[in-house]
Amino acid sequence: MKKSIALVFGALFLFSVANAAVTVTRNGKTSKYENGSTVRVTGQSAAVVNYNGVKISVPAGVAVTIAENADGSVNVSGTNLSGVKVENNTVSSTGAVSFSVSPKTKDITVNKGTLVVQDAYGNTTTVAAGSSFSATEAVAASSSLPAFVNEAVLGENTASQQATQDVEEMLSPSSPNN
Repeated sequence: MKKSIALVFGALFLFSVANAAVTVTRNGKTSKYENGSTVRVTGQSAAVVNYNGVKISVPAGVAVTIAENADGSVNVSGTNLSGVKVENNTVSSTGAVSFSVSPKTKDITVNKGTLVVQDAYGNTTTVAAGSSFSATEAVAASSSLPAFVNEAVLGENTASQQATQDVEEMLSPSSPNN
């Protein structure tokens, strides 16, 4: 009986370690941690942390602390961040910063400091403490024009069309006065 109980608990322990929600991959080796663990990634070499479904890539030379908040979001804190990837966004800061990432929406909320976020399309946004960056809104904003439309040319054409219309109205005596 004692052997079977020990075997069951051993199997449960191995199962929980194998299905850990926190993994750190560095130099080709993956370490697994229990849910709710605080993970400190130092700047010795690049690391990829998967914390409750949030992928965070930390380049060499950057140190961060990653933990779980009471609401289930993932908290990342560090000083002078540069080149840290959170999902498809690259974040950086000057000075100390703390931000949270929602595992469901991947939205970033800045708790302390100021964070500069560059999305996958190269758009850069500065997010101050108390504000959020929505990954889904950034994707929607970037996909509002088809990829083949050059926004600069579109703006020039619109201005050119308006100038032509203004000249035509000024030259034509029969044009209605608006």
